[in-house]
Formats: sequence, C-alpha cells, structure tokens
Amino acid sequence: MGEVTIKDIAEHTGVSYATVSRTLNHLSGVSQDTRDKVLAAAEEMGYRPNMHARSLKTNRTNTIALLVPDISNPFFADIAYAVDEVAFSKGYTTLLCSSNWNEEIEKKQLEQLYNQRVDGIIYKPAGKNPMDLSGKSIPNVLLSCIPGENESYIEVDNYKGGQIAADHLIECNYNNFAYIGGTPESSSNEKRISGYCDRLKERGKHITRDHVFYGGFTVESGYKMAQELFSAFGETDGIFCGNDIIALGVLQYLMEINKSIPEEVGVIGFDDIMLAGLPQIQMTTVAQPRNQMGKHAAFMLIDFIENNNKLNHHIILDPKLVVRRSTRI
Repeated sequence: MGEVTIKDIAEHTGVSYATVSRTLNHLSGVSQDTRDKVLAAAEEMGYRPNMHARSLKTNRTNTIALLVPDISNPFFADIAYAVDEVAFSKGYTTLLCSSNWNEEIEKKQLEQLYNQRVDGIIYKPAGKNPMDLSGKSIPNVLLSCIPGENESYIEVDNYKGGQIAADHLIECNYNNFAYIGGTPESSSNEKRISGYCDRLKERGKHITRDHVFYGGFTVESGYKMAQELFSAFGETDGIFCGNDIIALGVLQYLMEINKSIPEEVGVIGFDDIMLAGLPQIQMTTVAQPRNQMGKHAAFMLIDFIENNNKLNHHIILDPKLVVRRSTRI
C-alpha cells in the first residue's frame, strides 16, 4: 500500500473528507466520537501528514533556524538545547548551523536559510556588522546587542562582566593584569575588554593595550597567546579570558611552565560551561545565563512568527561571578 492519504481515511471510516481534514489539523467543529474514530484509523493505517503540502497551504514550514559561530563550543550547545526545547514544545523543528566565526559564511548561511523558507532565525553574529534581514521580512532575533540595529535581541551585559572580573582579580591581590580574548571583530569580546580595562584603571591598576591579546575562541589560541604573554610580560599574575575555552588553553600552558595556580597566577574565564566546574579544573568564571538566553530568544521568535509581534524587544541579562580554585579566595 502506498502513502496513506486523508481520502483513504475518509473512505475507511465513512467520514467526509472535510471532517477528517479538520480532525487531523486539530480544528473545532468535530464531535469527540468522530474525532476518536478518525484518529484511531489514522494511527492504525500509518497516516503521516504531508508537511510540504501543509507548508504551501499555511505559508509556514514550522521550522526555525539557530545560527551560531561555533557549534563545538559548549556555550552555544547549551543555548541550542534551550532553543530546541522551547521550539519542540511549540511544534517547531530547529535547524542548527555554524558560521565558524566567518562573516562571509554567516551571510551565505542566512541567505540559504531564507531561501529554505524557515519561519524565523535566531543567530549570534560572527562580527560587528551582521547581515540586515529587515528587507527580507523574516522574523529574527539576535543573540547580541548591535548598536544601531532595529532588531530584537537578547544578550548578557558583557561590559559588566569585564568589570566583575577586574574587581575579583584586584580583591584577590593580583597586581599585573592581562586579557586574552577572541577575535577583535567580536562585539562581545570588545565589550568584555572595555569593562575589564576601564574598571582596572578606575581602581588605580595599570594596564595597556599591549597586555590585551587577540586570537580565536579556542583552546589552541588560548595556549598560544599565553606563550606570547609570558614571553613579553613574565610578571603577569592576573588574567581574564574571553571565554572558558580560551582559559582552558591558558591553564594548560601555565601548568606546563610550572606556574602555581592560583598562588602565582589567577585565571578567570567567561561563560561557565560545564567543563569549568569539573573537579580537575575548578575554574573561576563569569557565568552567562545560557538557558535563559536560549529560551527567551525562542519564545520571542515564535511570538513574532505566530502573532506578527514586530516590536523590537531588547533584553540584557546580568552576568554572575562563580568563584572556584583558579583564583585566590
């Protein structure tokens, strides 16, 4: 037997085509007995809805996309989990894509997602100039606050996160500070640097741009930049990193050169990924509320899709210091 159709179910049950269609599309106007009869027959016969035909009729695919810079980073994996949880509960499928921190790839991915007719897009821009989707009339939510953009967005207060890191290192009695971060094209990275450097200067601590190192948001980059830092400034004892992944590379290098952590050098990460809390690592970090970010973004997007709510929602969440054993207590 071929694919079971609504017509097949109607003939099998003796119910009209229109009534079967209303039942399978969860519409009103069908008695409970008839509804039960149709649903039982549909299950028995192995009926599967034709999503392509349904999308043509409703002009929706019930699919949303999540585009992030790096799907291998547990931070983005946590956001993806939260987005998918909300999407599934609302009857949507989530399509996950990665730009690999490349703005050209990001633009091509966004074009492809638009052409695939996803109902909406949540994305974290790879750089400071995200693609303008306003002319494409597709609901979208940014996981970043981009000045001048008339878009809905949700983000953590990265500037405040930098201030929190500076305050903690000072209170732990470190004196020679550095920042090891990701690409300078990342707006989040730049805000963390600004908050960190501004607060250090406010509190009378000396730091120059020579003590700010840029690279990738990877373990390998953190390791390499730590090498460069200690080759140039061997007296450094307080390091704030652009994310936890970078900090893992820094910690690895410090252990290899026999620097005592946290006695000789204190290290703070950013994000609070699961790895940071492992017993072998116990990294002090500035936590982002990843679950809240993902859920807020998903609810915001689906409200936009279903209710045509085009109001520009702006949500800034607070970061939180999590003290572990990579800094002095």
